[in-house]
Amino acid sequence: MDLHPGDVVQIDTLLAGIPGMTGVHLIRAERPALIDCGTQTSTAVVAGALTEAGIGADDLAWIVLTHVHLDHCGAAGDLARMFPRAQVVVHPRGARHLADPTRLVAGTHALFGRLAPAIGGLTAIPVERIVEAGEGHVVPLGGGRAVRTVWAPGHARHQMALLDEGEGIMFAADAVGLQLGGGEIYPSIPPPEYDVDAAVNTLDRLEALRPTRLYVSHYGPVADPGEAIDLGRRAQRTIGEAARASHTAAPGDSEALARAVDTAWPSDAATRTPEALTRWMAFKWLDNNVLGLQGMVERESAVP
Repeated sequence: MDLHPGDVVQIDTLLAGIPGMTGVHLIRAERPALIDCGTQTSTAVVAGALTEAGIGADDLAWIVLTHVHLDHCGAAGDLARMFPRAQVVVHPRGARHLADPTRLVAGTHALFGRLAPAIGGLTAIPVERIVEAGEGHVVPLGGGRAVRTVWAPGHARHQMALLDEGEGIMFAADAVGLQLGGGEIYPSIPPPEYDVDAAVNTLDRLEALRPTRLYVSHYGPVADPGEAIDLGRRAQRTIGEAARASHTAAPGDSEALARAVDTAWPSDAATRTPEALTRWMAFKWLDNNVLGLQGMVERESAVP
């Protein structure tokens, strides 16, 4: 657990016991908010960090989810039980998965296979505890402070970024990319909904908001928000174009697509340290990127 400017506490969820994989963030305010919550298997770690930060069972006001991938939302149901006054804020497309997580959990486990036990599931959340957040929804933190939702599709159709306007802090979820173990920002392109055009448009919008501090969920603050957003945009645009060209030349050949993408935008800089390589390999991030791109180009080619 690390304290950052603006009363932001970064909590390492220790996903699968590996430090520096996934971070969630507590905003310590009159009405404290937890931005994302990690996997179900990280519930005890996150709950312990909240207690250490002085957040009692009746203190947490909000659990704000950037999107409903289990590495971001899996602990939400269990934490909602432990912090019974907290409301759970989510994009309207994600709300039904919190109320009935059956399909979400099954799909995630199918994707990760033997790694699924390290992720866990999601305990259903009562509908009355769920707040559906439209674009620009304001989550009040008390004392005149608030975070505002910014819809951020691309990585997923239901992804939101959160902007603490008073402090200039943006929680960008996976919109910008992953930064693991000293490696360079590299896109996170999972199945089943990745859309490169939406992703690039999202980064244009985030850039226009001019955050002075920016956090990525995997992992931590970036050194220069503008530079990180620009790098993420260039990488996704280049990778998307390479995937489309590969599919045109060799439809359905995922190995050719993977080679084309790594030639167009090599992942070497993202995996340049032993720590970064370990974290990228642990949950097959790069393999899942290929699956996400394959799904995107196949959807596009199926449109008349």
